[in-house]
Amino acid sequence: MTPPRQVDDLLGRELSADERELLGLYERLRALASRSDLAPCVTANVKQALVMIWNACNDLALIAEEPRVD
Repeated sequence: MTPPRQVDDLLGRELSADERELLGLYERLRALASRSDLAPCVTANVKQALVMIWNACNDLALIAEEPRVD
């Protein structure tokens, strides 16, 4: 079962279409970064992209987690 989609930010404001899209990108990158079947260069670049998108999501108070891409 997939978790319910987030409909508001950490401050209780409804997400805009752009914020939902950004959060969707973060979720997809997080899933991609957790895979073990990717080439090392792909994994490294996906993790880098994940951190950049995390910065935007964090600044907009969309998420309260760390990307954990060690």
